[in-house]
Amino acid sequence: MKGKHFLPFLLALSLYAILNACCARKTDNQEEHSGISTVSIQKQGDSLYTLAFANLKATVDYKNGGRLESISLNDDASFLSGKKVNAGNWGTSLWPSPQSAWGWPPSQQLDNMNYEVIQDSNEVILKSQKDPKQAFIFTKAYKINISDTSLVITYTILNDTTIAQKVAAWEISRVAPGGLTFYPSGTEVKRGQMASLTKDSIGITWFKYDAAAIPTGVPKLLADGKEGWMAQVNKGYILVKKFQDVADGKYAPEEGEIELYANPDHTYIEIEQQGEYAELKAGESLTYTVIWKLRKLPEGVNEEAGNLKLASFARSLSK
Repeated sequence: MKGKHFLPFLLALSLYAILNACCARKTDNQEEHSGISTVSIQKQGDSLYTLAFANLKATVDYKNGGRLESISLNDDASFLSGKKVNAGNWGTSLWPSPQSAWGWPPSQQLDNMNYEVIQDSNEVILKSQKDPKQAFIFTKAYKINISDTSLVITYTILNDTTIAQKVAAWEISRVAPGGLTFYPSGTEVKRGQMASLTKDSIGITWFKYDAAAIPTGVPKLLADGKEGWMAQVNKGYILVKKFQDVADGKYAPEEGEIELYANPDHTYIEIEQQGEYAELKAGESLTYTVIWKLRKLPEGVNEEAGNLKLASFARSLSK
């Protein structure tokens, strides 16, 4: 190569190397930001997966209905009520709504039986067996968003039959008795035996658990909410669940966007929410995403109904 062309060639080669290195660093940063190398997903025993990032840990049981078994901070006790409390009603389930379409008990294929593991690398994706009664198939995808240390659960309900059906997604989470549950008040009249145990103030509906006040029978609250979130405070922690808000009257018949249930034996309560009631044609599916944020309750924010600081903190977590 002649001398007069050699220097430009070296400059071009150096520029190419610099650009290549920059692109490589950008790719590395993108991978780091996406959480591919920072969120830990580990299989435990013969039925569990644990997802962990920072101080958040969530455990999923794919051989028992693909349920979220536990969620905790700093390796403390799970915020959810476990199998030792009630062998059937533990952790978090997904049911098809309305209940009147299937009665009781819930589908074994959807709620209790083995789920197929579709993916377990960047997230855990599980697929149910087919429910023989309604022909629904559930898919549950669990991942941790590292930008806000939240657990993101995306549910899919597939209508695997030849006829159209209407259904809503219904997430049921069992927690320890006690504590304070609250959500932005809706416009509709609250229903159920526990409606009289709630208190409305500052635009929020509050339910303070009192074992002595829980009625017999089926102690439930069925209600409309706003803003698409609900919260539960218990033992110094706050859990906020964020979901798509359902317009008035768009939930399933005889159900509610927000539901609470207090087990009559005082061993657990259920904090529940439902998505929009929608028609699925044969082969169609719907998705329903719930974002979970578990935090330590800040100092100076008290666990009491009507507390403005508490409501404001929960609302900030719902953003």
